[in-house]
Amino acid sequence: MCICFGRGLAGSARCGLGRLLPFPPPAHPSPPVALPFRLRPNAWASGSTATAPPRGLRGPPPGARPACPSTPLGCTVSSVPLLLRPAVLIVSPSFPQRMSSFQLNLNPLKEPLGFIKVLEWIASIFAFATCGGFKGKTEIVVGCKESPENKTITASFGYPFRLNQASFKALPDVNVCGVDWKTHVLIGDYSSSAQFYVTFAVFIFLYCIAALLLYVGYTNLYRDNRKLTMIDFVVTLVATFLWLVSTSAWAKALTDIKVATGHNIIQELMPCKQGVTCSFGSVTSMGSLNVSVIFGFLNMILWGGNAWFVYKETSLHSPSNTSASHTQGGISPPTGM
Repeated sequence: MCICFGRGLAGSARCGLGRLLPFPPPAHPSPPVALPFRLRPNAWASGSTATAPPRGLRGPPPGARPACPSTPLGCTVSSVPLLLRPAVLIVSPSFPQRMSSFQLNLNPLKEPLGFIKVLEWIASIFAFATCGGFKGKTEIVVGCKESPENKTITASFGYPFRLNQASFKALPDVNVCGVDWKTHVLIGDYSSSAQFYVTFAVFIFLYCIAALLLYVGYTNLYRDNRKLTMIDFVVTLVATFLWLVSTSAWAKALTDIKVATGHNIIQELMPCKQGVTCSFGSVTSMGSLNVSVIFGFLNMILWGGNAWFVYKETSLHSPSNTSASHTQGGISPPTGM
């Protein structure tokens, strides 16, 4: 085995058992590199031109073929001093990239964009809370021919207002006038309108939280990113339309619920048509449901009004174009136009 070490500046090579082979220094010496490397078989050292020298190595001058002499170990491998070109690491200055990090800034809440978003968040809470948390009952006073004493039967109902599953029952749980009142229920199923209204209000509640977090925590990211402002504008328009649809549907369903649980229920019960004296007792006040409808239309107004302020943040707004021309040397129009 023959081990060779390259000395680029010394101009010599150590090989085999310590024999020094003189070698002329390169025309353009390079500083030595003290990095470990692996050598491939040097076909160009033995005179072959089929294989080019390894990349990064400088070949010997023409006609120079220093070889390792024969030794008792049988080392006859030719060796060439290795002159390594120094590795140059070029570090070019890169443009600073804006890192998106959370920075609390409450100034957007003082502007109409953020302030109205807070009102929308509060109004959505009242919308789904007043509707989804309602529970009520309707009472009917029943009189029998065999007994002068009147009994009260009750049907309980609530969100999601599947009235066709709300059956009557008497307290105590006995058959009044020989009638099994559990088989008699209210009329109507208004769960679709109620659930659509409440589910949409919950989604609006979550969206307002996300939007407020974006406004106060990532203000620069929101105003510099055209996609975010455009998405916010489109969502605002869609939410305004859906508030109108869902609130109108829920208001119509609430009207039908009042009819189905009011005085007209007596006309729908079969025992009341077959000799049992029935009179309407009472029904739970539905003031909270009326409030839910009011907050539904209030939300529609808030989102419709906020659409203008969200639109001003998008690239579609004309002042953005004038500001761009002003940056390029144009003259911006007076404030307020």
